[in-house]
Amino acid sequence: QQVLSGGLYAMVLTLAVGLAGLSLWALAYSQPCTINNICFAIDESGSISDSAFVDETNVVLQVARALDMISKMQGIQTKYAAIDFGASESTVSSLTDVASFEQRVSNNPHRKDPDTLYAPAFERCGSLLSGASGVRAIVLVTDGAPSDTTAAIVAANALKSMPNTFIITVGVGLTSSRASFLQSLASGPDFFAEASSFSALKFEKVVQAICPPPKCPSSGYCRFRLTTGGVIQRKGNTFIVGVVGGSREASILDEGSFVRISQWSPPGLKQNFSPSFFKTFALAVPSMRPGVGYET
Repeated sequence: QQVLSGGLYAMVLTLAVGLAGLSLWALAYSQPCTINNICFAIDESGSISDSAFVDETNVVLQVARALDMISKMQGIQTKYAAIDFGASESTVSSLTDVASFEQRVSNNPHRKDPDTLYAPAFERCGSLLSGASGVRAIVLVTDGAPSDTTAAIVAANALKSMPNTFIITVGVGLTSSRASFLQSLASGPDFFAEASSFSALKFEKVVQAICPPPKCPSSGYCRFRLTTGGVIQRKGNTFIVGVVGGSREASILDEGSFVRISQWSPPGLKQNFSPSFFKTFALAVPSMRPGVGYET
């Protein structure tokens, strides 16, 4: 698993992605993060025109390419899956490399379904990711409110209760109330992106929703700085929260030696830590963010 240092600032990463002979700049103001497996749920409802469906598909492909560049920079391999949903759901691509994913998603036809059901989409993505290890993400892209509201909430909560699993929702052309509901299904307010139309939806915003910059909600939470390799580094009297992928026990770099967090007991420390004290994600006031925080 990879652990990336974060801080009180938003890390700016400029990423060049080749697309149809153009160089696109991605990931401004986003935090690089570890995603080992990701499933995209693509809305196939009839409210989406053919041209808008092409725009929706292109955004999904651009996001996958950008994430793959991030993964390669970190030295990890990410696998990609996709399902489409409307009145029913089907698998567009099981977990695979980005090249095979791109081919399958590009050839996915627009069904123009008469309904929009979220729960089967969440469940199908959950099934595709169920045997995958590491950090798992589900990205649901839609332009409509679900007709299975209660079932959608239950399905989303079931996914969010799984270890190392995040939900990112993307709303297009939604009213305020519908956008708020879609945002509530995500793993936190920051794991949400929206746009007025599919043509206006920028893939950079989606990437930022998948990898939002960590922030320290209060000085009491910002006590450590994480480095690559799972090490929490003491830095004088200043400690900065970091981002961790995976669930392994973190270590402290103290006086030049690595000490497991559960065995760390420096002078003046008033609390002992359990091996699971630092989580892959943490409930941080005022919202959930990917990062490290207290076990509650």
